[in-house]
Amino acid sequence: MRKYAVVFVHGLAKKPSPEKLEEIWRWGLERADTPAPFHGQNPGIDLDTQGVPGLFNYYADVFYGTDYETDLDAFYESRDGSVVDLGSLHQIAGELAIPTPANEKEARFLAEVERKMREAPFPPEPPCLVAHPAAQQPTQLEIASWLPGPVKEAIIKKAAMEAYYFLFNKDYARPADGAIFKVRDELRQRLIDDLRKAAEQANKLVLVTHSMGTMIAYDVLRNCKQCPPVEVLFTLGSPLGITEVQEQLRADGLQHVDFPPGLGRWINVYDPLDPICGADPRMDDFRPTQGRRVEDVRESNWGNWRHTVTHYFAGRQFRSLLMHTLGISR
Repeated sequence: MRKYAVVFVHGLAKKPSPEKLEEIWRWGLERADTPAPFHGQNPGIDLDTQGVPGLFNYYADVFYGTDYETDLDAFYESRDGSVVDLGSLHQIAGELAIPTPANEKEARFLAEVERKMREAPFPPEPPCLVAHPAAQQPTQLEIASWLPGPVKEAIIKKAAMEAYYFLFNKDYARPADGAIFKVRDELRQRLIDDLRKAAEQANKLVLVTHSMGTMIAYDVLRNCKQCPPVEVLFTLGSPLGITEVQEQLRADGLQHVDFPPGLGRWINVYDPLDPICGADPRMDDFRPTQGRRVEDVRESNWGNWRHTVTHYFAGRQFRSLLMHTLGISR
């Protein structure tokens, strides 16, 4: 048995295949050639070298099927660092069935979450299509650090819609093939299954989550009794600060969201210019439990789309905290 295992949970929108997404995430964690503001002065983390098992929780297929994002040149920075043609909004964000709210509460949720994300501060668009340095090898691709306004709008809409389907546990008929999922039940069970697999390999579990994946993780930790114990939760670019999201995640009988009783430590890393979390990036609404409270860590990354997970993975503070958690020395 290893001491620690890490379970990763991805975020919103259509994704490459599970194998390709894992490759991108591991590269983002391992890379040392990070641009400003980090300037490559923070060592990467290779979990395999450190003997730390890593499992990747994947749920994008529930919404988008197995027609994975394969036009990688249209979705990532090119090898020479320039941003290539981003293609259509369908290619970028994926086809998601438009929800039909059942009542005023559900309609208000969709409208308010989208409004808050859209009105959150984010950097101005650059005057020309010049990106920061990307991968040094063609197989190492990084999610684009710059996205044009229409694509940002499309992704923000997808964030609100995916959150709606999950938090209200809607039956979702996947456009690709008509397969039906009860979304919250399905995503909960997938994460619980992966946590159980990780618990078979290590004594302690660490959850590293991004974007909508932070909502799934919190829900499982707080509201699912069958969830294995988790030592440390990392949330990156999390929309958990949004009031409408919190209202759907409160434990039964409580008036406020709180720190999950079975969780050892919660570290929330945010960039205030990330539109998905920027409306309320701190987790100070979550009531402490037996003295344990959320540790909010502000760490700016780069680019004009600050929600990118590989940019969060480059952060000095994040890497230092993860290394300390796993008992890795620099």
